[in-house]
Amino acid sequence: MPRIKHIAIATQDPEATAKFYKDGLGLREAGVVNSVAAEGYYLTDGYINVAILRFKDDDAATTEGEARYTGIHHFGFEVDSMDEAEQQILSAGAIHRPSAITTENAQTPHHGNVEVKFVGPDGVTVDLSQAGWVGTAPD
Repeated sequence: MPRIKHIAIATQDPEATAKFYKDGLGLREAGVVNSVAAEGYYLTDGYINVAILRFKDDDAATTEGEARYTGIHHFGFEVDSMDEAEQQILSAGAIHRPSAITTENAQTPHHGNVEVKFVGPDGVTVDLSQAGWVGTAPD
């Protein structure tokens, strides 16, 4: 079965955005990108690659369209301690974003979506969850 292994975030400031995800979530730098199409960084948590990219032209930057009702909207990280993770991401400059769409199923982890939302650089929403998400396996 395919597994999510890569997420790309477009930005005008790859250095600041990469720093946010390294400082706020502990991602490691896995590589530097400097191609014809984009420049930036590859970050990883050891399981997923997150590309932080400044595209060099309109062709490379084109994706689903202007409104962004489709395409990347947010992504989530499962954490060991919500209190520690929340402090870390806020210290890196995130803004807490209360959400009415958070759901809970307290029966067992990985059966409900119990998450806290934050907004990082470039307006990308990042979910943190200690319980995980439906369909994910526990670490």
